[in-house]
Amino acid sequence: MLGEYKVSRCTRQCQHLKRPLREGEWYYSVVVESGDDFVRQDYSAEAWSEPPDGTVGWWKCRMPTSDEKKLVLAPIEVLTDLLRQMGSQPEKAKSRYLLALMLMRKRVIRPLDTEDHQVDVLRIEVIATGSEIDIPVCVITRGESEQLRQELDELLYCEAEEMEVGGKEDGLSDVETAQNQ
Repeated sequence: MLGEYKVSRCTRQCQHLKRPLREGEWYYSVVVESGDDFVRQDYSAEAWSEPPDGTVGWWKCRMPTSDEKKLVLAPIEVLTDLLRQMGSQPEKAKSRYLLALMLMRKRVIRPLDTEDHQVDVLRIEVIATGSEIDIPVCVITRGESEQLRQELDELLYCEAEEMEVGGKEDGLSDVETAQNQ
């Protein structure tokens, strides 16, 4: 079973140059082991050459600009419905698998141990409803990852002002209304 580790948000400070990261600037974030904990450090692109010793993982990011719209994740009910619906679209298998991993990380779903353990299938449980879903395990190449990330971003995120809060008179979402019928 994979463990979950808490990593802090961006420090907004270059670890090497000891200066704030500027709006729109590219930077690298690393996670390093520090005793029993993991510590995040951020480096401006100009100060970056390679990950420091003891790095567990690293990634490249860009500081947001003040004119960028804030994106919010679709409601959890919508995401779990999408996960189910994508099962009838074989061409979306890799996106569906990534969505399942994302929802697992957010603790919306959890993997189930099954006695008829199939190596090529991930059986998950939607925590809120107890329903089970089988997700085919996919191999995703580095070349596919960026395209899939963009596809998921378009599906899962919307601008904050586009999201309607409590759009029904009774305050229930369409998913909740359907589940209650």
